[in-house]
Order: sequence, then structure tokens, then C-alpha cells
Amino acid sequence: MSSHAAEMTLLQHFGQQEVQNKPKKHQFPLLKLPRVLLFDCIQNLNIFEIILFSRLSKRAKSIAKRIRWDPLNIHLTSDKDPQIWLKHDTVQGLDWIIDYNNQKKSSVYPVFETLLKGPQAFHSLFLKDNGNVIEDVKQMMEHICEVFRSPISDIRIFEESFIEWIIQFQPTIQCVWIRKDVITSVETMERMLKNITMTEFFGLQPTEIDKKFQITEPIPSRSIAIYNSFWITLPSILNGSNSIIRLFDSNLTAKDINTILKEWQIGNKLQSLEYLEIQTPKIDTFARPDYNNEILKDLNLTVSVDNNGRPNTVNIDNDVWTYTLPQTQPVYNLIRNDGMIGSIFGTYEVFQCGKTRISFYFQVWSKQT
Repeated sequence: MSSHAAEMTLLQHFGQQEVQNKPKKHQFPLLKLPRVLLFDCIQNLNIFEIILFSRLSKRAKSIAKRIRWDPLNIHLTSDKDPQIWLKHDTVQGLDWIIDYNNQKKSSVYPVFETLLKGPQAFHSLFLKDNGNVIEDVKQMMEHICEVFRSPISDIRIFEESFIEWIIQFQPTIQCVWIRKDVITSVETMERMLKNITMTEFFGLQPTEIDKKFQITEPIPSRSIAIYNSFWITLPSILNGSNSIIRLFDSNLTAKDINTILKEWQIGNKLQSLEYLEIQTPKIDTFARPDYNNEILKDLNLTVSVDNNGRPNTVNIDNDVWTYTLPQTQPVYNLIRNDGMIGSIFGTYEVFQCGKTRISFYFQVWSKQT
């Protein structure tokens, strides 16, 4: 959006557009107000108005930055069009969405809309996609972070260039989710893993990279969910401090899983582990009993007859994403010296080709006193 278009939009909010249409000698330009008056005025703007105002000029941005705004939660996502979601932790039920929408039919941009869903209010600012939306989104994110003095808290990476951008702009971030086929090379994968720290959640959808690629270093995130996780090795799990681990299409063997369980029970490793889920590649159905026996080999187990207070949900992503566990039998329990219980259970998917895919679950919990 040009500075002129942004100013016209902002003037509409202040009822000043008619003033701008008058002869110059009768105009009263908003941006030429004394700094103190502008400062007082800006403090009463909503989030969209603050963003639009601060993009008018360097002076406007400087004034906006001097105000102590409440911290913003800043999220970047994309299903069809890139969207920047903004909200205050202190204000429940109110979301501000900047949408770069090439489907929106409008002769004039920006477009403002409000959608009410029960107690929720969604305010949307639609900006025109001028063919350079990726760079526009990056610049807008940088601008919002600077004005509101708030970091990006969550990013859904839908285009490879965002990886390099986030490395340069904000290499430590709470939550990162990388969409399918965004990463296409081992080099990009290695650069991402070495240079971005995901403190709360890291999710990676299927990606086609060299099947020989492996890592032995842990991924430093509280929660990870990795599809096509053939490259995650046993040392990466054992030496990590992850609380939630979900691995799909994993190459970890039954013996590897058995080692994980033994190390957890000893207590020297995996002390932060709360939940582990491993989905195996397809195996021969007739081999399933041997696979299960290998997982449980030499473990001091008890069989759980009922729930006994075990939670049926797991917090995957910072209270945003809660996963309901499958209800299945049998459930085997491991008891650690500190009294923590590790419950072992599984589900099976049988295919017509005679193959079976096993999903292994390990949940750590304690009885409430």
C-alpha cells in the first residue's frame, strides 16, 4: 500500500477525508499536528489504525514507536492466502487479521470487515496482492514487530524464502510449522536446524530430501511433530530434552523404542518426556507380535486394568493444540523410582496388501494425591 493510500484510509477513520479534498489553503494535514497532539491521538487508535498510521512516514512511525503498547501475539499463517494474525493476551475473543487476498473482489483497497462468532470478534484488513506478496508480508511483519516491540510468536512457513528471512530477522521463535515440500534439499534442512531455535513447538510436514540424511543432535524444542521422520535417530531422542515427541513414518526400530523405555525408567535421560508417539513404516502383519515383544523385552511391566486417573489428553502446542489420546487396550505401565508412571499402548492400521502400520504411544503421568 502506498503512503498516500494509507493516509486516505486513516483519514476516513478520523472523518478528515473531506478536508483533504478542499483547496490547500483550507486543508489541515493530520501529520503536521504537533508531536504531543499526535501522541495523544495515536494512543486511542485500534491495532489496524496504529499500523496504517505508522506506515505514513518516518515521523509517524517514530511517534508510534514511542508509545508503550501492550505486547502483541504475532502469527503468520497461510491456507490459501498469507495472513498475519494479531491479538493481545489481555483481551480475550478479539482477533485482528491482515489478509493478502487475491480472491477478494474490490475496486478499492484496503477493505475492512468484521465477523462476529458468538463471543469472538474477527476484524480483517484485506490488502491487495500486487504480485509481490511474499516480500510485502515480510516487510509488514518487520514493521509490526518494530512498532509494537513484540516478537513473532508463531509462523507457518509456506514458502522456502521465509526460512532464510526468519534466520536473519528473528532466529529464536516460540512455534514454527513448515508446510509440505517447502524444504527440498538437505542443505536447507541443515541450515534451518542449525540456525532457528523453536522454543515451544516445531512441526514439519512431509518433505522429499535425500533418504540418507540423518541427525544425531537433538531438536531444542519442547514439542516436536515430524512427518517423514526417517532422519530422526535414536541419539537425537535420547540426548534431547523434549517433552512432546511425535514421529510419523519413523525408521526407529522396535529395539530403539525398547531402549527409549529402559532409559526413561532408569531416569538419567528423557527426564522432561511427557508424551512419545512413533508411527512405524508398514511391516508384514505376521511380524507384528515379534515387533511388540521386542518393544516390551526385559521391562518390568504391570497391566493397567482401567484408567486409574491417567489423563486422556496431551498438550501439544502451548495450550493451543490439545490432542485426545486413543482409548485402547491393553495398557502397560512402567514405574520410575520417583513415582512417575509411563503408560504404553498402541494402535494398528492393517492394509489389504498384508502390511500393518503400528502407532506406538508412551504417556508419562503421575497419580493425583
